[in-house]
Amino acid sequence: MKSPRNIAATAGALTLLLLAAASAPPANAGEGSSRVELTVLGGIQALNQNDTALPDQFLNIPAALAVQVPLNPTWALEGEFAWLIPIKRSIDLGAAGTQDLKSPDVLTYQANVVANLPVLAASWTPYLTGGLGAVSFLSNSDPDRYPQLSKTQTAFGINFGGGATYGLGDRLGLRADFREVAAFPSKDATGLSNGGKADPIWMERGTLGLSYRF
Repeated sequence: MKSPRNIAATAGALTLLLLAAASAPPANAGEGSSRVELTVLGGIQALNQNDTALPDQFLNIPAALAVQVPLNPTWALEGEFAWLIPIKRSIDLGAAGTQDLKSPDVLTYQANVVANLPVLAASWTPYLTGGLGAVSFLSNSDPDRYPQLSKTQTAFGINFGGGATYGLGDRLGLRADFREVAAFPSKDATGLSNGGKADPIWMERGTLGLSYRF
């Protein structure tokens, strides 16, 4: 589980980097920087230990669709929808032993601010990003799901991270992205809480994808 000190340090570092991006010269100014960008991404996502809901061995495959609207060559707004497809794995449940299980299917909806960083090579566009939204754990009571949810549980969520896009032409690009995602279920969320308490669920995600500027 993430410690408060690590969370504060990560958030502080991201804030400093975003402020640095805001004071930097515009990145990769040009005709392409004013276009709406659509990106399709896939990769791997880990669901970290959560004392009131999840063991720490779950892995999912994220399939994400992002739409980015530039405000200027440095700043952009981005909306993202992702479906986390669960992978069945051998999960250690402590006193209950080891079982082959997978998490519920998960949907994430995020609205982000993106700060493009200045670079010397025009083909590269590194960026930092952060935002908020929601995370939904879909209902599924199959025996191989953990936790088994009788109804969908939706929680407030945040995300932050960074990556880079490499231009393959005037419109097409290759994008690599690393993201830290956190969901904050309510203290009475069935299946995600225990004894009137629910810990945040932290997830690390690495993805690769293709972007297209319209």
